[in-house]
Amino acid sequence: MASTGLCAYCGAPVTSASLKCPHCGAANPLYAAPVGGGFLRPQTVAELKEYCEEKKLPLDRLRYFIGEDYRQPKAFGIYRDGADFVVYKNKADGTRAIRYRGPDEKQAVGELFEKLLDSCRLAGL
Repeated sequence: MASTGLCAYCGAPVTSASLKCPHCGAANPLYAAPVGGGFLRPQTVAELKEYCEEKKLPLDRLRYFIGEDYRQPKAFGIYRDGADFVVYKNKADGTRAIRYRGPDEKQAVGELFEKLLDSCRLAGL
């Protein structure tokens, strides 16, 4: 059964069945991905790795790096830097955009997980 909460961005009601907030379109951190084996939404870097292994996702081909500060162009990743978790996008020109930096592992994993799900859909996986 779906749980209900409030959108972190606009405060509108949102359920765990919604990928995005129906009001503002922001990513929904409560979203429970429909996957087999009872695995809902990864909340730690270790769970994210396990999810990708279970689904046999081609992370190298998709250019995702979990637990690694990968510095080459055209890559997404997550790694731990001291007390902070860093979610990044390395652009084609070699510059880096930080999508999240902070101590909340669940939020950091959620940021990368949403992008990973989008990439999988685009790749037909």
